[in-house]
Amino acid sequence: MTRRPGAVVVLVSVVALATVWRVLPASSPPIYDGNCIADPYVTLGGSPAPQGASMHFPATSTPFPASEVFTGETPPQAQLLMESGAFDNTVALTVSVDPVAAPAVQPSNGAIEGNVYKFSAVSAAGVAESPRANVLLTIVLRGTKSVPPPVIDRYDGTAWTPLTTQNSGCGNTFLATSTQLGEFAAVAPGGSSPSQPATSGGGIPAALIIGGLAALLVIAIVVLFTLDRSRNRAR
Repeated sequence: MTRRPGAVVVLVSVVALATVWRVLPASSPPIYDGNCIADPYVTLGGSPAPQGASMHFPATSTPFPASEVFTGETPPQAQLLMESGAFDNTVALTVSVDPVAAPAVQPSNGAIEGNVYKFSAVSAAGVAESPRANVLLTIVLRGTKSVPPPVIDRYDGTAWTPLTTQNSGCGNTFLATSTQLGEFAAVAPGGSSPSQPATSGGGIPAALIIGGLAALLVIAIVVLFTLDRSRNRAR
């Protein structure tokens, strides 16, 4: 093949690749370094049962250190990340993460996916404690799938509140920040609410576009080879 047809093939390939990148959904799972080892998701009431976790903080004159409380699955199905000084350090505290039965009230922005987890902090006297004002706690939950990506909701005993959620990595894990404790769950999109409007499907499927581009590239290569052979014979 001469340089000119070859350059055309390269150009068509570059355009096709750029188009494929453009049409792929933004929620496509990212690429991670290393292997992701993820156990099957464990649901409440199943066997084996999902695990809870707790950490005790004795009263101290200095702020509690940054800490993490997480369940024992691989990867953990629920985690609580706390910055230093998140709670009143003058009170002995036990921070817990436990799977609980889903409340009768359902989220308005979708369906609960996996377990509901209760995140709590209780003093030695049995009094529920709240984080300090303006402190952000990081809630990490594992979903059962990544596409479409779920939203982490917080239940305050009355209603569910969707939180801004990000993909956290291996095993369909997602994270959100909250200034409050409570019950949290991954919620699969399916309903609509003011804070999480439902999106409608539509448009040309990505697989169809990719297949069409691949066919176009093959046709372009065949045509260019045919033209090149015809020119060589004419000489």
